[in-house]
Amino acid sequence: MRFSLVVPTVARLAEVEAFMQGLEKQTFKDFEVILVDQSGSDIYDDLVARYSAKWPFKHLRPEVNGLRYARNFGASVAVGDIISFPDDDCIYEPDTLQRVNDYFRKTGDTGFITGAVLNLNGAPTAMGRWLTSSQVLNSHSVWTGLIEFNFFMPRKMFEKIHGFDEDLGIGAPYGSAEGPDLALRLMAAGAQGYHDRALLVRHMDKPASLNTARAFDYGKGLGYVLRKNHATLKTVLTFFIRPFGGVCLSLLRRQSNKAAYYSKMLQGRLSGYFCREAAEVARHNTGKALS
Repeated sequence: MRFSLVVPTVARLAEVEAFMQGLEKQTFKDFEVILVDQSGSDIYDDLVARYSAKWPFKHLRPEVNGLRYARNFGASVAVGDIISFPDDDCIYEPDTLQRVNDYFRKTGDTGFITGAVLNLNGAPTAMGRWLTSSQVLNSHSVWTGLIEFNFFMPRKMFEKIHGFDEDLGIGAPYGSAEGPDLALRLMAAGAQGYHDRALLVRHMDKPASLNTARAFDYGKGLGYVLRKNHATLKTVLTFFIRPFGGVCLSLLRRQSNKAAYYSKMLQGRLSGYFCREAAEVARHNTGKALS
């Protein structure tokens, strides 16, 4: 088996159907799907029956819910050489798996590869700031070069570093940055990461949101991961200066809601970076700061 695609989901039947239809169009066919179903219902039973006739398909129902558990739970039954964790609402381009397979054939199944994202209409996404050219990743560029649902790595390397950190992500003590953390730990273990602008996955654009409550949680996760993985001074300053600048600019423009949002983001990042737990895990992390 070449690919294991672990898809955590909660009651999103139409989106998962669209993802499966994208898999039907793949030019590379050697893969298994592992659907980690946290819906607590039978809504996927017909879909599983239909697509199980097309390719290897594992339908898991974990006892403990949460994305931070679901990915590792699904990975525990994977058998593919290469593992990935697509969102249940993304859609692969027809050549997505073929491009990934070609890359790993050239590298001997080492390192990891990530790519770019389009919206569902095939246009460049409006989500976030991303690299604009293909390049080898380092510990700084990985933050703007990694798309978590377009992220492929050798399963043995994923297992070697014990998978996702379950203290990171939505509902966890540190509410974000589980993807960059995984990539940084792969790099510390000797993997080279590559961002391929031609490796494309579609995903619905997520509108910009000024969710002040979440800004703190997301910021805390990012700060924690920076400290945990010995981020360089350049990277740390980048992620502290940006929200500080956002506060100042918003105040000058009399945009109090934006100022509050950036303030919470900065507070979260500082809280995560300087918390005792981050200092302790950094001390126990034997990896050196990456360039």
